[in-house]
Amino acid sequence: MEDSKHDEYFINSLAKGLAVIQAFNNEARALTLSEAAARTGLTRAAARRVLLTLVELGFASRHGDRHFALTPRVLALGYAYLSSMPLWSFAEPVLEGLVADLGETCSIAAMDGHQLIYVVRIPVHRTLVQDVSIGSRIPLYCHSAGRVLLSGYTPEQLDDYLAQANLLPLTRYTNTDRASLRAIVGDVRRRGYAWTSGEVEEGTCGLSVPIFQQGRLIAALNVSRMSAKAAEEDWLTRYLPSLKRAAAQLSSALSVEKAPKIIRKLADDAGHQHAE
Repeated sequence: MEDSKHDEYFINSLAKGLAVIQAFNNEARALTLSEAAARTGLTRAAARRVLLTLVELGFASRHGDRHFALTPRVLALGYAYLSSMPLWSFAEPVLEGLVADLGETCSIAAMDGHQLIYVVRIPVHRTLVQDVSIGSRIPLYCHSAGRVLLSGYTPEQLDDYLAQANLLPLTRYTNTDRASLRAIVGDVRRRGYAWTSGEVEEGTCGLSVPIFQQGRLIAALNVSRMSAKAAEEDWLTRYLPSLKRAAAQLSSALSVEKAPKIIRKLADDAGHQHAE
C-alpha cells in the first residue's frame, strides 16, 4: 500500500485507516503494531499513527502495553450502510416470515469484491454449525448466493472474475474448475436459482434466488441447513416456492414508485404476525 499510485483525488490516509480496521477479524481480535503493519502492508510508523488515531476517535482501544482492538463504535460504520439502503430497512420482517414458514436459517447476501457478505441473517441454530453472522464473508464461486450474484455479471465480467479469483477448495466437494463454474453460473442465470451441497462446508446445503432493484440484480436471498443426504429436487419442492415469493416481495418493494406503500404493508403484516 505504501507504494501505490493513485489519482490526485485519492486520500491515502483514509485508505490506510480503512485497511487497518479491516485487518481485525475473528482470528485477530487484538493486534500489535507489527501485526497490523504486516496485515496491511503499512510501515510500523504508519500503522501506529492510524491505530492511535482510531483510539483517539473511539474506534479502537489499547489492550495492555502492545495490543490494540476495535471497539463497538466501529459498528456505526456498518450501520450507516444498512440504514442508507432501502432494502435492509424492511427485509428483516420478510426474512422472519420466511424463517417461520420454512423453519430454516435464511439470509440476504450482497457482493463485495470477490466475496459475498451477509447483510441480513436470521439463524436457526439447531440446523447449522458454521459460524457465520452479519458481516461474514464467503467466496462467491462456491456458495449458492455467490453464484446467484455472479449470474448478474455479463459474460465478459464473469470471465474477468474467473481469471482473477483464487479458486481454493474449501471442502472435497468444492468446484474449482473455471469452465465448469462458467457453465454453472450460466445455468443459474437461466433457471433463476442456485443450489449447492457441501461446497462451503461438508454436510451443509443452500438454495438461493436473486433480489432485483428495478431490473438490476443487487442481492441474493438464501436458505441453508445441515443435510447429510440432500437431493436438489427435494429442496426445490420444499423451499423454492417460498423463497421466490419472499424475493419477489423484496424486489417489488425496491421499486421507487411502490416502496413507501409496500414498506408500510410489510410492517403491518409483521405486526399482525407477532400479534397472532
